[in-house]
Amino acid sequence: MIKRWLLARRPFDSPFLTLGVVMLVLGNPLAKWVFSLFGLIGVNLGFARHRTWRYADPAFSWAIVCYVAWSVVLVVARNEPILDNRFLTYCGIMLGFVFLPMSISLVRQPLDTLILGSRLAILAVLVLIPFDPLLNDNRLGLGLNEAILAFLVAVAGLAARMEAQRPEAYLPNSRLWTYVSLVPVLMTGTRAAWFVYLLVAVFDLMALLPRWREVPSRMRWLALPAAAAVLAVAVPATSLIETRWDAGLEEIQQLEETGVATGSVDVRAVMWAGTLAVVADHPLTGVGSTNRVAAVADAVGADNAIYVGSFTHLHNLFLDEAASNGLVGLVLLIGIFGVFLVQVTRAAPGGRVVETSYAFVFLVVTFGSFHGVLLNEWMVLSTFSFMTLVLVSIRREAFRVRYSTRPAVRVARRQA
Repeated sequence: MIKRWLLARRPFDSPFLTLGVVMLVLGNPLAKWVFSLFGLIGVNLGFARHRTWRYADPAFSWAIVCYVAWSVVLVVARNEPILDNRFLTYCGIMLGFVFLPMSISLVRQPLDTLILGSRLAILAVLVLIPFDPLLNDNRLGLGLNEAILAFLVAVAGLAARMEAQRPEAYLPNSRLWTYVSLVPVLMTGTRAAWFVYLLVAVFDLMALLPRWREVPSRMRWLALPAAAAVLAVAVPATSLIETRWDAGLEEIQQLEETGVATGSVDVRAVMWAGTLAVVADHPLTGVGSTNRVAAVADAVGADNAIYVGSFTHLHNLFLDEAASNGLVGLVLLIGIFGVFLVQVTRAAPGGRVVETSYAFVFLVVTFGSFHGVLLNEWMVLSTFSFMTLVLVSIRREAFRVRYSTRPAVRVARRQA
């Protein structure tokens, strides 16, 4: 019965996964159920059909396992709480992506589902902007924390720019999807999510300029109205960026004068200084995920201790990890993203997969330098679903090429 159900379900895998991607960008709980279902199917296939493990990248899987194992060992060794420990929840989500490739391998074109879902999600976010009930201080949230929404949409903007093998007629392959996603990201007011768009613009200019002469003359004329549209959007965008930038400078200036943090930028400066002191005292293993904020609050002094202690994380991916699991945990975490880039670069697939993967890691690094990018279920799901779907697609394509050329190789050997 289970086997029949699995076979009957396969035609619906692709649209179901696409729906999960859309709901993930929107922060809808249905996305968690979709990825949980695929994860459970992956666990079943991983133990029942060992051949499906070939779709999982071994180096990437081992990198995740090593990081999770180190984190769990430290939690047990410190006798930290288990049931109420959200850090273990994040580790569990990461570990689930070790099994996800087995179920994703049943999808014919997994990368297309990521691309299509991301494009639909960007359009959905644009449609929902006027209906945002929590649009306070001109910051878009759609019911989520503004920073979380900014990251989810930025990842979707990167995924949408990749080239689908079978794009939908009204959702064509285009680099412009990334710049469309910039509109809601700017409206969130999350400064850390803006940097990646500058990198993407550099990539696009480097790709366009050498081929400018090959562009038909009638298409060149479109450059003028396109530039006008960019300028029309740039004027309010520049005003928004300037406002957020000036607010941050005012906070830093006030911190220098009073020594007390009251905003979002100045408290980060105080928090990070305290974190460095904590890491210096506990370099290898840190102080634990449940104790790090309290330890940093004790290190920043009485004037800022209460404010710093009111936060749930340290707003920096690298310092947060070093304070929680030490420099060993930090190296293992960086290794996950390093392995991802190495595997993508070695495979060197066609299209924009390589440059988009580098832009994605750049987004994680720049955004994570100011936010706890891996300390929220939505951002963990978004981060690891992107990497997993890209790697599974690369391995599927490698197997397809290998098996499609094998008969030709045999014929050539016989003729020789």
